[in-house]
Amino acid sequence: MTLSRRRFLQITAVGAAAGPLGCAGTVSLDSGPMAGMLDAYIDTLLPADSAPGALQLGVPVQIRDLLRRKRALVPVYRSGLEWLAAQAPQGRGFAELGLAERDALVTKLSVQSDDMLARFFHKSLRHTMMFYYSNPQSWEAFGLDAPQPAGFMDYAQAPRAHG
Repeated sequence: MTLSRRRFLQITAVGAAAGPLGCAGTVSLDSGPMAGMLDAYIDTLLPADSAPGALQLGVPVQIRDLLRRKRALVPVYRSGLEWLAAQAPQGRGFAELGLAERDALVTKLSVQSDDMLARFFHKSLRHTMMFYYSNPQSWEAFGLDAPQPAGFMDYAQAPRAHG
């Protein structure tokens, strides 16, 4: 059986339309094991101590919102999370590991030479820091009431030039 040009276009049009809708067999980062891994990964990057951690400040939710808006980042995040899952000890998921074990895997991830894994690590770290430190609750750990509105640290006015 030969494939006509018309049938080929019909098949590719359906595939192209289904892909952005998430119908092409993609794994969701909003629920299920991938969501739990994303939460555990973000918690590993910025865990709670005397200050609330990234998980407590809702950083994973903000990252998921970002991924919904910037769909091109989804494969980057997915590949990194799949790598972490593959590195976890047999029979245990990344999210089930203790903080020290997860930290060791994230350290291993941070030195990977694969382009996609390097992109995942650096982008996810940047996104985590951006959302965490933009939250006023994180400032309390540093004794800050608010960011410097004028941009001059510890000054109400710009410092004078010494001449």
